[in-house]
Amino acid sequence: MNRSWLLLPAVLLLLASKNADAQSTTAKPLPKFMGRAVTITEPELEDEFFPKGPASICVEGPPQRQCYTAPRDFGRGPTVTVVQVEKDLPALFFSAASGGVSGFGIHFALLRPGIGKDMENLFSSDTSVSNQNEHAFWFDSAISDAAIFLTADYVWGPGESHYSEHRYIISAYVWRPNAIVEDALSYHLEDRYMTVRKYDLDANKDILTSEKQEILARLARIKAEAERQNRTPR
Repeated sequence: MNRSWLLLPAVLLLLASKNADAQSTTAKPLPKFMGRAVTITEPELEDEFFPKGPASICVEGPPQRQCYTAPRDFGRGPTVTVVQVEKDLPALFFSAASGGVSGFGIHFALLRPGIGKDMENLFSSDTSVSNQNEHAFWFDSAISDAAIFLTADYVWGPGESHYSEHRYIISAYVWRPNAIVEDALSYHLEDRYMTVRKYDLDANKDILTSEKQEILARLARIKAEAERQNRTPR
């Protein structure tokens, strides 16, 4: 029997505005990662809604301090959580929001100690979403031995207001070999589709759980087709 459980609750990130006269860098002590201290730094705001620069996260030494900086303008409300990618592979799930009021974006990174002074982002492509999103890590051994990362992000249709019901784009990222770096693994976009149903996040609709059967069925078909192609003589 396939095991399937939620490793990281799918949540809508609600980020409170910080006081404009906050210090330009705010170090936040966090639990250790692989025996090393973790700090996140948040810039001060230009005004009530827009940060002066990007947020960053660092894993302190030894052997040396290693950091990751979010893309430009993603500086509000940075957070970090430890996620177990595989049995013996923990990673730091980092997020930071852009400036804005009702339509700001959120950037995600999945980080491990890298080479030199930089941390490695295990997401091979941009996984940024709007603030009207759900995201989660699932585990299903029929699809992958590693956690599957999923996002649901709204699509604004005709006649809809910003916080009304919407259809959602579901994106599934799976742990795969990296085509550029030999013997390296990273998360790649495996599947993406738009829901048939509309969902209302304000009504606490759990989009990913509601779409779970469709998500896993699509991933199973993709895996079966890839295996079929690998068996076919070239």
